[in-house]
Amino acid sequence: MNVQKPLAIGIIGAGNMGRHHQGAITNYGAQVVAVHDARLEAARELAAHTESALATTALAAFFDVDMDGVVITTPPPIRLEPIQMACDRGIPVMVEKPPALNMAEGRKCLACIEKADVIAAVGFQLRYHPLYERLKALISSETVHLVRTVCTVNYYLSFRMSPWFLQYDISGGPLPEQAVHVLDCARFVMGNPKPVQAHALAAKNMALERTEFDAENAIQMTYQLDNGVFGTHMNHCGTEGFSFEVEVVGPHLRLQAKMTDNVICGYLNGEAVNESGTSENSLGLDKSGAWLRAIETGDRTLIRSPFADAIETLALIDAAVQSRGTGRFINVEDL
Repeated sequence: MNVQKPLAIGIIGAGNMGRHHQGAITNYGAQVVAVHDARLEAARELAAHTESALATTALAAFFDVDMDGVVITTPPPIRLEPIQMACDRGIPVMVEKPPALNMAEGRKCLACIEKADVIAAVGFQLRYHPLYERLKALISSETVHLVRTVCTVNYYLSFRMSPWFLQYDISGGPLPEQAVHVLDCARFVMGNPKPVQAHALAAKNMALERTEFDAENAIQMTYQLDNGVFGTHMNHCGTEGFSFEVEVVGPHLRLQAKMTDNVICGYLNGEAVNESGTSENSLGLDKSGAWLRAIETGDRTLIRSPFADAIETLALIDAAVQSRGTGRFINVEDL
């Protein structure tokens, strides 16, 4: 009887997300065989979870290890080089959000992926959340005119986060660092419409003494999608309660899906809706499991967040970021 050898996976970036992926990889039954980080101590700590895994600060040494896939959890400015090196070797990639810092870098990454034709996923986990899978099903044959999303976190109150989260040159600010999840989820539940234009108003009016942080805490964003839907997004990264919310509105519906409460409420075609989310989606796989299963089987349809589609969410974010301080909408086609 042939026993399939466990997938061998490398991780670039040994921070919180790297540790999360290590756990998901192990739970799936795959094996971490190499870890890269700019801090050797961090790489060694994560590699220690797997016997004989390489820990290194050198990408060349990392890619000398035979592997079936690479997880990239670096800060957004560090995307192109590891993606290029993986693609040169034909290795599938899982890239944490956002797929790149901006569209200029994102297009370069996508060109490498498409040329190599490797399996490439982005870590938008809300696409695998059963609550949003259900919302997508509920509105699949309905008309939607408006979408509203909300993201709130407590960074400017607690400062219990990596400092670069609130530094524009590294994170890109709250839109690509925080809002990107629910904005991508809004696209997902509506069938992946593409962005047309976006605008954002933003202000930093908290923790003014913390001059090392230049990311705004309060953002209001407005945008248009190519399916005719207008969207708004509210983001605050200095409030007590964490929240991810997606709300859709149409002639015969108003439905709100709140991840923190795990509930969809509102009305649909004259009937009240108040549904709790199930514990598992129809795939039985999360974002990591879907990517790993796609590597094993070659079935790319398992991946709900392919890199090529994630670039469309990045375009929406990048347009809004570039609009800050201009007072005008930025057309995606001009990025």
